[in-house]
Amino acid sequence: MKLYHENIEFWDFLTMPLYLVFAYFLLVFVAKSVLLKDGKFINLHFLGLLIFYLTVGLIDYKYKLIPFFPDTSLFTKILETGQTPYDQSIGVRIGYKYLAYPVFQLSLNSIYNYFIFNICFFHIGLILLAGAFNQFYQLKDVWVQRFFLILGVVSPTVIVYSFTPLRESYFVLALGFFFYGITRKNTLNVFLILGVILAGILRVQLLLYFFILVFAKYLFSLKIRRGVLVALILLTIPVAYFTLNYLSQQIINIRITPEALSVFRNLQRMEYIKSGVTYPEVFWTNWFDVALDFPGLFFQFLLSPFPVVIFIPFWTKLAYFADGIFLLFILFVAFLSVKEWKNYGMWFLFAGIYVAMSAFFEFHLFGAVRHRLPATLLLMSIAAISLASLYQKYKWIFKY
Repeated sequence: MKLYHENIEFWDFLTMPLYLVFAYFLLVFVAKSVLLKDGKFINLHFLGLLIFYLTVGLIDYKYKLIPFFPDTSLFTKILETGQTPYDQSIGVRIGYKYLAYPVFQLSLNSIYNYFIFNICFFHIGLILLAGAFNQFYQLKDVWVQRFFLILGVVSPTVIVYSFTPLRESYFVLALGFFFYGITRKNTLNVFLILGVILAGILRVQLLLYFFILVFAKYLFSLKIRRGVLVALILLTIPVAYFTLNYLSQQIINIRITPEALSVFRNLQRMEYIKSGVTYPEVFWTNWFDVALDFPGLFFQFLLSPFPVVIFIPFWTKLAYFADGIFLLFILFVAFLSVKEWKNYGMWFLFAGIYVAMSAFFEFHLFGAVRHRLPATLLLMSIAAISLASLYQKYKWIFKY
């Protein structure tokens, strides 16, 4: 039995319906406040979502459907005691402790009630991302947000980590707040601030990503000729590099140089080498070395657990394999609307920047699957565009 299932009592199942009702009304309220008007679908969608997740949770309790991850023991103890070891990162010692522990108390110390909150955080983040995509491109087609929300429900990573006491649901919530904030008319707003604060206390690396996105959005919003924009980008590269290097040193204590990145990756790799799924060592002494290795690292991060620079029998790890298949499906569907890509270039850029930044630091195959989730969610928006377009093209089939 999983560690977090050991203390489940019968009364936990008695209180669960109250939390499910609360979750339903919370999700419907947020969705109707953020998304395009689509009341009937929203009502049915979140009712179906909670029934589906309740079924998954009960099956997991009986048959161990969701895998038990190595970090789960640590995070379960934090939930139960409110204490964190001193050797943990700020994201665990501060972020997870001061977010998750109070939520666990609100859950009446019931792990299943806590998982209901987990589901809420995941799907509020998804609602905000869908709303951000609508705002950014001034979309009016409710089918785009419908397909996005449906894809979010069946995402293997979202399902797995909804029933695992880790930080992923809080990351997605932070991502949702940030993107909803960055796409609003007011440059500084409460959503943007909440996203930055959550990122700062959960995983400070996200702050670097958010900084780059704000800068990129501002740069591409300038109404200037393409040639001038290219020249401006080239001129700002040195300034951007020194700024990012300074921020990286201050936030995560890593210099952005080939040697420093190489040492960081190799040291981290040695700590997890017994797992058998770490990337090969890198030997970077200049940026040319980095450039040669970067395509492999980029696509290994994007396509994990499938082999690019490392091979394992990935089909034996069902949760990771399922997420890899889901990612391939998202990419395939997105490719169906390749003619429309020029209209959604910024969203692709946002996803590409995340993959590129993460690829530099990632050294663990299964860690890549887990950390890829933000990029998957951004690409889901493009896939939702494709699915909505296909639906409009072939909806006559549904008349028969």
